[in-house]
Amino acid sequence: MPVSPWMAEDLSAGVRDLYADAEERLLALVARRLADGIDTPGWLQAKLADVQALRRGSQAVVDELGRATSLEVHDSIAEAYNVGARAGILELGVLDDGTAVRLAEQTPGTRKVDRLAMETINVVTESHRGILRGVEDVYRNVLTQAASTPLLGVETRRQATQTAVARFTERGVASFVDRSGRNWSMTTYAEMAMRTAV
Repeated sequence: MPVSPWMAEDLSAGVRDLYADAEERLLALVARRLADGIDTPGWLQAKLADVQALRRGSQAVVDELGRATSLEVHDSIAEAYNVGARAGILELGVLDDGTAVRLAEQTPGTRKVDRLAMETINVVTESHRGILRGVEDVYRNVLTQAASTPLLGVETRRQATQTAVARFTERGVASFVDRSGRNWSMTTYAEMAMRTAV
């Protein structure tokens, strides 16, 4: 059977899931920070001063994501390589069993696989600065909406904050802008980079 992209299609799922989990954790962090003391006077000023604490919490999540991503990317790309190598050997099929085993053990290219994994890790983790910036942007935008909507008498501060957080949760944290100016959510960008690599 010829090698086909579908043979390694699900290998990007692990990285995608890591980014989806991190995005969920970051949005929960934003929501918790915003909810703390929401009914007290001076809430807006306290939340604006809270940006540094949000940044530290976000950095911890992104650092953990970076470590987990490195391991997952290496494993996924190595597995994609192994799937392709096995498919190639099976396609040769006419080889005796001993030759097939020897070829499987000596298939060249493992250094290239490691290099591809490192390049993919660099591409994916390059967006991490954008993730931190995206979290801060979400936080500030929610604060702006939560401060302005109650002034118009349309919603309470709590309702405006909940509405704004829900809106940003639907869109996700934009972490990367490509050359054509398109925003990518952190999950979509990581999955796209992994699919390309595998």
